[in-house]
Amino acid sequence: MKTGENFISGALILILALAMAGYVLHLPEAKFERVNLRLKFQYDYVVEAYKPKWLSSGDVGSYPSSHFIVDVPWISSNKSYCAAICLQMVAYKYGIKEPIEYFNFIMGFTYGAYLGTFNKRVYMIPGGDPFVGYINASKILNFKYNLLVTSDRRLFVDACRYFVSKNIPVILPVNMSRLYNLSFFAPHFELLIGYEGDEFYLYEPVQSRCIFEFGKRGYGFPADLVVKAVEEMSAAYKLPWKYSLIYLVKIGEPSKDLRRILAVNGNLQVGRNFTLDSSGMYFGSYAFKVLADYISKGKVGINEIIWSIMLAYTSRTDNAKFLRERFSDDKSVLEAAGYLAKAANVYGRIIELASDGVSPEDEKEIISLLKEASVYERRAG
Repeated sequence: MKTGENFISGALILILALAMAGYVLHLPEAKFERVNLRLKFQYDYVVEAYKPKWLSSGDVGSYPSSHFIVDVPWISSNKSYCAAICLQMVAYKYGIKEPIEYFNFIMGFTYGAYLGTFNKRVYMIPGGDPFVGYINASKILNFKYNLLVTSDRRLFVDACRYFVSKNIPVILPVNMSRLYNLSFFAPHFELLIGYEGDEFYLYEPVQSRCIFEFGKRGYGFPADLVVKAVEEMSAAYKLPWKYSLIYLVKIGEPSKDLRRILAVNGNLQVGRNFTLDSSGMYFGSYAFKVLADYISKGKVGINEIIWSIMLAYTSRTDNAKFLRERFSDDKSVLEAAGYLAKAANVYGRIIELASDGVSPEDEKEIISLLKEASVYERRAG
């Protein structure tokens, strides 16, 4: 995949990195002269990259006491592709019946990586920013993208019900742990498909059993619990609003030319380094190389990042398969797919080595393998 196209995802997952760096972002009513330039930069990035629109009471009309959308299938997978699966469900409503690998591709959701440190803990995410991914995917799908935000709880709840009552499914960024009573923060996306009384009904996109069904109500949760989960997601990433929702509306036919996305995802694969004050953040291929260095220096244990390696194994395998199928006549893309497959093989070997304890010899091999994977990740770009 060739690099160089200055598409919106060139910013990669910078907002995630800045949030993990622990910077406090003031709400919009804060005066910029009262905050430093670093905070202003973060706020400006969110506004430019995410394209939010602040909700007003004029955006929300009346709605009935209950409503369920019936023309959207409940799709759920045992792979951690939550944001892309939500898009897949919405797209199916508009007649776009593509596999999940297609949506991962047009979002850049499973391409590239991020490595950073927050509160002395190392985080590794083998993928791109889903918010920016929705914007990029909307251009391919010919959808109108809407990110509506507010810090008014009542207005947010009314907006959720109003859009659902108009048969518009709503994508919600949430802290999954709040919904399922887990002990750790878990960023996640859910699809709001209905409501009745004080209950919101969600299509869960990731679970142990795979689902493809019409006419299901999904999982019911108290509306207050869902609202709290949304608020915690915003707070964790220091977003300048408490509540947000995403909805997409078809305005035309999807583009059949996916080649411009090759450049976008190529940039994600290659990546870059980013330094703000003393905080170093590493993207794409650099993330895997620096991860090897961190392990060798004892900054992070292999067991702490093995989930990320497992996700990298799954996503690179799926990405390689998709590229080979969709670009079977493009030699350079097939070459990139080959490198993704090689990276996946490396991650598979790391998973194997870590499956029953990690000896010093295993650790040395894993460090070497991560450096090898970094080369393959870069060449895939």
